[in-house]
Amino acid sequence: MTPKIISSASLSSDDPYDDIDALFWSMYTMPISVGNPPLNLTAIVDTSWSPMFIPSANCTLDPSERPYCRVHHLYNSTLSSTYRANLTSARVYYTGPAGFYTYGKVSQDSIHVAGVEIKSQTFEEAIQLRPDAGTNDELFDTVFGLALFQTVDGGNWSDFTAPSPFQNMIEQGLLDENVFTLKFPRTREEKGEITLGGLPSNLRQEDLIEMPLNHKIDDSEEVWKFYAMNGWQVSLSRMTMAFNSSNASIPVLDKPQVAVISSSFPWIGLPTDVAARANKAIGLDYAFHWVNCTTRPQLPNWTINFEPGNQSITLTPWDYLIQAYDYRIKEDICVSAFYDLGKYGDKGFVLLGAPFLDGLYSVFNADRKSISFGNRPL
Repeated sequence: MTPKIISSASLSSDDPYDDIDALFWSMYTMPISVGNPPLNLTAIVDTSWSPMFIPSANCTLDPSERPYCRVHHLYNSTLSSTYRANLTSARVYYTGPAGFYTYGKVSQDSIHVAGVEIKSQTFEEAIQLRPDAGTNDELFDTVFGLALFQTVDGGNWSDFTAPSPFQNMIEQGLLDENVFTLKFPRTREEKGEITLGGLPSNLRQEDLIEMPLNHKIDDSEEVWKFYAMNGWQVSLSRMTMAFNSSNASIPVLDKPQVAVISSSFPWIGLPTDVAARANKAIGLDYAFHWVNCTTRPQLPNWTINFEPGNQSITLTPWDYLIQAYDYRIKEDICVSAFYDLGKYGDKGFVLLGAPFLDGLYSVFNADRKSISFGNRPL
């Protein structure tokens, strides 16, 4: 079986000065479909998520819900020959790029992605869909979960979980290799790719650095309990910044951390002092502050060392800065993604989100229980 390649799209906001809008600069979606005959949906690509929700045509029966439903493609189970009823009530709070509350019933049907049919996928058929403050839910209908393990939101709202589509692909033997590779776009003009079942034809495993998974979980903190349960995390030992004109490097982080790799987290989440040093190295104070993109040749490269073996990957300013269009000054700006985790930053974890992945090939391998990274040419 040839690995299946899917295009993904980068979504951007209209107002780059708003911190809430900044959530959507690094949100990536992909086309999927549900049922037979298939209904096309737009799904967020999320390595940290498993339970699926799909907007139901039944949500339009309630006049108060219609405005929230009509922005989505709506699933009508009576039209699908592969629908199987469950009818257990369910609630989901999606904690991806922004909050999204849903309520509905449990259903089963086929999910189609890149010509592959995932049979009997369990999901919530949502009859209520309420975006959190600032969430632009017109950009997506659902989430395509790529979590290695089953996840559940730690809050009081959610009471439903189920295996991710990726877990079901493994269970049903749909892939030659239980692997997916991400190539996210650096700018809005690019298209990304997801390769299911292997590596893209232009990529070789021997050209990548590979780290075993680290399954540490911190049960004392709900944030890290949630992010760590998805399974995709590795050990990190050091971060430095270095200018091309100098051999000297600036220490940014010098103690071991567990690095959660999350395609849906829109920033690079770091301890307070680490985020401050990273931003200072590029002449900024905080995440969301920006520089003129023409100054990138004068900015430092960012090197991250992973364990075991002190393996490293180096990202340039074209990689770790978020390039977004500013409609006020009518040109691109380059925004810092180095985000201060505040009180959550002293637990021994960091969150390497979508801006970290933008300049890389990232290979998530369930068979080898590893994650691999390789630089992509500009």
